[in-house]
Formats: sequence, structure tokens, C-alpha cells
Amino acid sequence: IPFTVSGNIDRYQFNNIDVRYMKSRYHNAYIRTDCNVADSKLRMWMSPKIVIAGMTKVIEATYVETPLALGVGAYAITAFNNYSPYYITGLLNSKYTSYYLRNKFKDKHLAGGYLAINKSTIEQLPFVKADDATQGVISSNAKKIIELKKNNPNADTSALEREIDGL
Repeated sequence: IPFTVSGNIDRYQFNNIDVRYMKSRYHNAYIRTDCNVADSKLRMWMSPKIVIAGMTKVIEATYVETPLALGVGAYAITAFNNYSPYYITGLLNSKYTSYYLRNKFKDKHLAGGYLAINKSTIEQLPFVKADDATQGVISSNAKKIIELKKNNPNADTSALEREIDGL
């Protein structure tokens, strides 16, 4: 299964190329499924999830439907409670959520402007329950951004991101 860490997770995308892990670099990082890992962790790695970088300057999250193993400093949301995972991804990547994180969790500030994000922090982020139409637009935009970034990691998705931020 492809393997990634916090430093390889960006807004709406991730990669497993040139992964730095345990003082080594891996050009095409992966985990073998027959490795000695807990069944619960393997099930999570195999399931669709929103992955979130744990050390970043702004929240960086993406929705991944395919198997993906996560290293230290990367977190996942696997239960979407009847919401579109794209909607949740759009909310997480919004300017508002990063603003909230920077101002509400001042104890999470690190040197260089970085923020330490962990499971507890993610659980305390506000969840905006918008009307169905707004959720649909945010979901659609987030899905488009993810698709564009898959095809071209440098794609300009600023207009779609601005629309999400405005909503």
C-alpha cells in the first residue's frame, strides 16, 4: 500500500514520493500488507479516509478512497456521519478552519509558524452544518480540486478554493 507522512500531505493532495521516515528517504514509499501491523490499523489504511497533516502552517487535508498507509504525524477521519467526505475536506481546508486553529489553539504553535495538530485538536474543530445546497457546492468544488491535483499537482485551483472560503 502507498505510504505517506505529514510532510507529503498537502491541501487536497498527497504523495508517496521522496518520503522521509525514520532518518531515511524512500523514493516510492509503501508498506507491505503482510507486515506485522494491527488488524485495526490495516483496516483503516485500506478504507476511504480524509488524511490530515499533523505539522503544518495551515490545515492540509485530502480525501483518499484508495488504500493508503499513514506514518507518524498523519491523521485520518474515517467516519463521515452521513456527510460527504468531500464536504468535510473542503471545510478542513478552508481559511476559516486554519484561522480558528491558529487562534483557538495557541498552545499548538511551534517554531517557524508551524502548528501541531493531533487527534484531540481535530475533534475540537468546529463543524459547520450548512444547508444542502451549500454542502453540495463545497463537496463538488473539493472533489474537482482533488481531481485536478491528481492530474497536475500544480494546478491552479484558487478560484474553487475561494468559492469554498466564501461559503
